[in-house]
Amino acid sequence: MLDSFDKLSNWSTAGGCALLSLALAASAYLSLRRSMRRIAAARRTKVSEVLATSVPRPAAVAVFLLAMTSGLSVFRLHGANLTELHRLLALALSVVGVSVLMRIALQSIDAYGHSSPDFRTAAGIGRAVTWVVGLGWVAVLVSDALGISLAPALTAFGIGSLAVALALQDTLSNFFAGVCIIFDKPVRLGDFIRIDPSYDGYVESIGWRSTHIRTPSNTIVIVPNTTLSKAIITNFSLPTPEVASSVRVDVSADADVDRVEEALTDEAKRALDVPGVVRTPEPSVALAPGFVDGGIGFTVSFHVRCIGDQPGAQHALRKRIAARFKKEGIAFSAASVAPGRRA
Repeated sequence: MLDSFDKLSNWSTAGGCALLSLALAASAYLSLRRSMRRIAAARRTKVSEVLATSVPRPAAVAVFLLAMTSGLSVFRLHGANLTELHRLLALALSVVGVSVLMRIALQSIDAYGHSSPDFRTAAGIGRAVTWVVGLGWVAVLVSDALGISLAPALTAFGIGSLAVALALQDTLSNFFAGVCIIFDKPVRLGDFIRIDPSYDGYVESIGWRSTHIRTPSNTIVIVPNTTLSKAIITNFSLPTPEVASSVRVDVSADADVDRVEEALTDEAKRALDVPGVVRTPEPSVALAPGFVDGGIGFTVSFHVRCIGDQPGAQHALRKRIAARFKKEGIAFSAASVAPGRRA
């Protein structure tokens, strides 16, 4: 009879501890949420926003578990069930700690993924790594609490992983190549690149297996990440989007060289009003390549804001040069006007 009364007394005390702990947790949740929202509203940073949405609820759970553990320790309750309850509370507190870290990591990845195009493609990989690490950590904590050795499971998992790795060798190669591309950043979203020997276009997306390139003809070229990581890449958007461009003009061999240079220089200066042409460095004219078959070659050099502005700027400048030469009576050679290349 006394034993039954002691057990009832123990469980009654445990219930009281639970109610008190629940009240403390609710108070901590409301207070912490109010404070975090005030800080987030005052600072308006990604870190404060992530903490305001990630911390209050898990922190309240942690307060509840800590209060329960402390209460049971203070009252020195006995019994096998209460001992197991101590262990369960300790395990739950550890799992809550891991979940808080996972929650902060996942929300940070989402926040920075939405705000940064460079980080957006790596967000999926970051979330997957966070889940794998977090769940693995929880598994270790649970197995340790239950007294279960993970050595046989890890051995079997290692053998199975080796078999899967051999079967998915190409897929895994593309995956790790994609990770290297994302963090090394030889190319970024929106960059205009040329992949030797014959592919060029804008980087649309960098995925786990492949990278999508949108060509100037508005088609998509899908390049495996392994191929992209090994290729020779010309990135026209680095170090700055501005690129050098030129228009070659061939005139007849008997043309007045000084007169041609004066006309081209004047048109080059006027070209600053062409959309895409930048003022610095200023457009220039050079007698290059010089003497060619059937005439004399000049080159008008200028810079444009990005590679996409190059065709329109070249087109406008050619039209102006053609109209100016017609007005001045300057004859083109058979070569006429040829498109320039980036310096």
